[in-house]
Formats: sequence, C-alpha cells, structure tokens
Amino acid sequence: MPRTAVIAIAVLVAVALVGSTTFALVRSTQLRASQRRIQTLEAELQRARSGAGPRQPDVSSEASSEDPDNPQGGLFSEPDVGMEELFGLDAQQLARCVQPAGQLGSRDVPDAPPAAQIDQIGALVTELRGLRFEREPAPEFLNAQQIAARLQRELREEYTDAEAQLDRRVLAALGAVPRDIDLFQLQIDLLTSQVAGYYDPETEELVVRGSSASEGLSPTAQSTLAHELQHAVADQQLELPVDVTEDIADSDAALAARSLIEGDASLTQQQFSIVGLSLSEQLGLSADPDALADQRQLAQVPHYLAQSLQFPYIAGLGFVCDRFLDGGWQAVDASYDDLPTTSAQILDPARYPNPAVDPRNPGQLGGDWKRARASTLGAADLLWLFQAPGNDRAVALDSARQLALSWTGGELVMWTTGDATAVGVALTQRAGGPLCDAVTTWYERAFPDDTDAPPRSGERAVRDGKVQDGVVVCDGTEVRLGIAPDLPTARVLAG
Repeated sequence: MPRTAVIAIAVLVAVALVGSTTFALVRSTQLRASQRRIQTLEAELQRARSGAGPRQPDVSSEASSEDPDNPQGGLFSEPDVGMEELFGLDAQQLARCVQPAGQLGSRDVPDAPPAAQIDQIGALVTELRGLRFEREPAPEFLNAQQIAARLQRELREEYTDAEAQLDRRVLAALGAVPRDIDLFQLQIDLLTSQVAGYYDPETEELVVRGSSASEGLSPTAQSTLAHELQHAVADQQLELPVDVTEDIADSDAALAARSLIEGDASLTQQQFSIVGLSLSEQLGLSADPDALADQRQLAQVPHYLAQSLQFPYIAGLGFVCDRFLDGGWQAVDASYDDLPTTSAQILDPARYPNPAVDPRNPGQLGGDWKRARASTLGAADLLWLFQAPGNDRAVALDSARQLALSWTGGELVMWTTGDATAVGVALTQRAGGPLCDAVTTWYERAFPDDTDAPPRSGERAVRDGKVQDGVVVCDGTEVRLGIAPDLPTARVLAG
C-alpha cells in the first residue's frame, strides 16, 4: 500500500503531545491517589468521632501509591481510558516503561547556553538508552520556514508527482481519499508543517526545528533533540534498517521496521521528557502552539493518511514498550537483528516474530491493462480503512482493531489503462475469522451509493457503481476483492 512520503528518520511536532499525555497520566493518577487518601482520612476521622476503632489498614497498591520514595507509585493501579482511546496504547503498560527513567523532573536540564544543554541532553539520552556515541552529532537548528524549505526540496527529489498519482489512484479506488485530491501537494504541505526534526542516516545530518538562542532550547526543542539523538546513537550502534523502510514492494514490512525505529526513539523521548524537563516545562509541552496546530491540521486530512503518518510513533511506541518490559533495552536491541515484518506484529506484539502468510496472488489482467504497482497490504491498512470507510469515521466498523487483526497476510496489485484503474486484493485470515464480513461491510459503507448486483456462485458480495464495481469472494481462510470499472474485470481480479 502507499505510504506517506517520508524523508530520512523524522519526528512530528505532534508527537510532543504524546510526551505531555504521559506526564498528564502520571500527574492525574497521583491526584486520584491523593484524593482516595483524603477520603480514607476523612472516613477515619468520622470513625474516631463516633467512638469506633480505627479501620484495619488495607495493604494494597493504593497504600504503595503514597510511598515518598516512589512518587510514581499508584500509577499502575487503574487504567486510563483516555490514553487507550487516543493512541491505542495500554496506559499502565506505557507508565511501567517510563518509570525506570526516574522521578518526575529529577534530571531537569537547567537553563544554560545551548551548547551546554545539548551536551547534557546527549549524555542523558545515552544513559537512558544504554548506548554510547562513537561520534557525537552536531545538531542544526532551523526555524519553521527554513526546515520547511529544506524538506520541500528534498521531498520533491524523493517523491515524484508520478508516484503521488499512483498513490492517489489506488487510495481513491479503496475510498480512502477523494478522487480529485492533489495528493502530491498535500503530502508536501503536510510533512513540511508536521516534521519537527529529522536524522539522515546517509549523511548523519541531525536537524531540529527551533532556536538555539542564548537563553537556551525550548522544552519542545529539547524533547525533539532527545528523539533525534536516539536515532543517531542507535544508527551507530545498531544500524537503522533504512533499506527495509524504503521497500515499496513489501510496504507492510517497511512500516513495521519504521515502527521499531520510531517507537524506540519515542520511548527514549518519553523517558527523557519525564526526568529531563521541569514540572512547568512538562506542563508546557501540552500547550505548545505548534503541536496543537499540527494536531488540528492532521484532523483535517484524510483519515488513512493521518493514521499512516502517526502509526510508527504511536503503535511503534507500544511495540517497543512491550519489548522493553519483556527484556529491557537488550530485548529492544535484539529486535534490530530480528526485525518485525508485519504491522500486525506492531499492533499485537504477541504475534512477533510470526511471519505473514503468503496469499494466492490476485487475478491477472491482460489486454491493454498494465500492472502499475504490487505491494503487501497489512493489518494496519485494514485498520485505517475500517476506521473510516469512504473517509467517514461516522460509519466506522465496530471493533475495527480486532477485525483487522484477524489478518494473517495480504497483497494488493494495481492495474491501469489510460485513466482507468483496477485493484486486486488477496487476504488470508485465521480459520473462522471475521474478515470476509468485515471487508464486505467496509466496501458497502465506503461506497454507499453503489447498488447490489446478483452474485455468482462463490461470490460474497457484488456492488455496482457509477465509477467502479466491486466483487468480494471468500473461501475458507481466503478473502479476495476485485475493484474495476466493470464487473467482468472485477471478477477476474477477485477470482
């Protein structure tokens, strides 16, 4: 499947909100623990006034939450639904991954000249991550206009209008973007505004959006620098699998590898932000105007594109957190030697390192049709489609995540002839899985104006539309979809 064009290893401004949400999780849980303690004391006082004996102490996680040596105690006693709804992360799990960094603000980077702050941030990142620089990079700080100009120039070299047109055609056939969208310009605008910094493994260039003014780095610049410094030290010690992330033919494996890279840097950034920023700086992250503006911008772009941009950071953070809890940073390091290969493994780390099933290829077209693109189609692709059929979140499939995770393998082939587009999708699922009904329901909701046509033997659904037709065929663990300008062609692709 097409992926949002990305240059080097970038971090989004909006990722700062993830860090601030982690901090908010810590503080809100402490507040809840304090409120419970007050309620307990009030109850004890009432019992004393009534002449009753004191209540026997209850040895529980609530009691441990008041341990002065563990100011994060109580953090794991109850879930935070908001975090899970926003990011698909288990809040308690994420908190356990952040906790080993230390107490809130305990390693605050003091106000100092930028050079001294950079040195301290680098030292803290390497200490937290357990890796050492062979060559310490020299960060370059650019303002928003400068970094946008540089990214735009490099993006235009790496992502062509022809590639964007293919992306647009396949995504439009799936109902993920409008057919008349200028995807090339949207990608350029989106990335040049969203990227807060990047590290280029080829040149070892490290760029951060912000100012290195004499008064020092802003909290967002510090947090971004920690993220990019982790990329640099991981590249030197573990070698970032950039070649895998650029493999268009296996885009799902590319997404999984990128999720490991970004999830690693995001967890390090989380740990740094908790201990390396003061209380006021951590609170300030959540009010960063750039981060808030970028979140608003992401809310305006097609759901599929927004999710594909954020997935490596958010879902990748969950995957790396799971690895970290399983065996510390050594387990994360080992993942670079045994890379995750599917987005299903990122969404559900229990499936790592189980490989994908290779499905039977979609049908082949002849005549004037030309095979324009072939790629894998992963569980994450299905998740984003199920969450917003026809780019409408109001008609999302229930339990979209669980439905998508019934995936065990997937391929997509796009064919073109002139302005006409045809797409064949071949999926495999677990025995008895719900993917057949899910794909059928998704397609019906994505193209609600289409009408049902009489199915042939073995066909699960046939949809007749003005622009394209769709045919779904299911057989055991196979789910196949053909999309084409006419039903005979769609049936060939689904067969």
